[in-house]
Amino acid sequence: MITLKKMQHIGIIVPDAGLCAKWYTEHSGFKEKAEFYHEGSRVKFVYSADAGILCELIQRPQGSDDAQRAQLTGGWIDHIAYEVEDIEKEFETAKAEKLDIIEGIVEIPGFWEAGFQYFLVRSPGGEKVEYCKVL
Repeated sequence: MITLKKMQHIGIIVPDAGLCAKWYTEHSGFKEKAEFYHEGSRVKFVYSADAGILCELIQRPQGSDDAQRAQLTGGWIDHIAYEVEDIEKEFETAKAEKLDIIEGIVEIPGFWEAGFQYFLVRSPGGEKVEYCKVL
């Protein structure tokens, strides 16, 4: 069983990360926490200290299937993320338990101060679950 520290964030595909971040800050009291770019995607994190919720607003590159879908139908929840203490140990657990691994351990040095690691699995219900660690 994978050992969780806490819920880390909710990843949401949006047509415009800046516009969506502005909406969250103006209408729900969120604060902008960070902005990153990864593989052509613009990613903005907004945080509500009152609710303890971190949202990852992901704007896919222009012309991609996700960007076109977001423009046509609006945003959607892409994944839910849980923070773990030891990403390598938990990845080995996921393999041993034969979880449906979508993406192996990925490290993004530009996220947060010292980087970020994650891996993605799909549950039997079809949703994507991310296990991550802020380095």
